[in-house]
Amino acid sequence: MPTYVYVKRNKKRPYSYLDADANYIEFKLVSMGMAFNMVHSKQIGWERARKGDYEHWLTLTKERK
Repeated sequence: MPTYVYVKRNKKRPYSYLDADANYIEFKLVSMGMAFNMVHSKQIGWERARKGDYEHWLTLTKERK
């Protein structure tokens, strides 16, 4: 079981992760407890990232540069 996971959010449109919005998507590597708190807190937009989401986002941001 992993102890650290990625969480993500889109600052432009919460809970929407389109490839066109790659510049507005933010990822954080946090512990499981912190991820639970971020997802269930009153901060809008945080969601646990699935496996491969971070790598896909990296390829999108490298293409734009």
